Amino acid sequence: MLTITPQDEAKLRVLKSLSEVEQQQVLEVLAKYHHNQANLDSNRRADQLLGSSFTQEERLDLEIESLAKAFEHRRRLLSDTVTAPKVAEILNTSRQTPHDRVKAQTLLAVMDNGALRFPLWQFLPEGSDGVLPGFPQVLKALQLSDFAKLSWLVRPNPYLEGLTPVEALKNGLVERVLQEAKAAGHGQD
Repeated sequence: MLTITPQDEAKLRVLKSLSEVEQQQVLEVLAKYHHNQANLDSNRRADQLLGSSFTQEERLDLEIESLAKAFEHRRRLLSDTVTAPKVAEILNTSRQTPHDRVKAQTLLAVMDNGALRFPLWQFLPEGSDGVLPGFPQVLKALQLSDFAKLSWLVRPNPYLEGLTPVEALKNGLVERVLQEAKAAGHGQD
């Protein structure tokens, strides 16, 4: 008879809270985890060196917990976003224009479940081309993935007096944000 522990129930709740795509990604990671014997051998060696030992179940629990936190972070970052058709409506442009502006790095969008999602905070009616002053230059300076750019732009930065880069741009600190963006793109932030 199968016994489900409270920990198992908690894991099931986390898995059920994920979208179908996220569940598939978790399954792929788990499959890779279980089928990669080299990882198990290196983990055993690391355990011997470090003096700690995790069971395979504990490792799996840690991996699931880590994935759940990463997906929750992703959901938070994408919570205030809109699709390309909505951006076209906001900017009063063609439906193709938002896609063209992403390619030109004058707008930021992150692919989510097959659709581009545009953070709303980048738009400013009084701004040049409807975005924050200096935003296109910052996007071009950031040599990071689109998701990493999104994360960097909304994370408080000690070199910007604790402001996020978005807040700093809104406060007119374009040059300082540009300097930080260039450094972040080279792993110096």
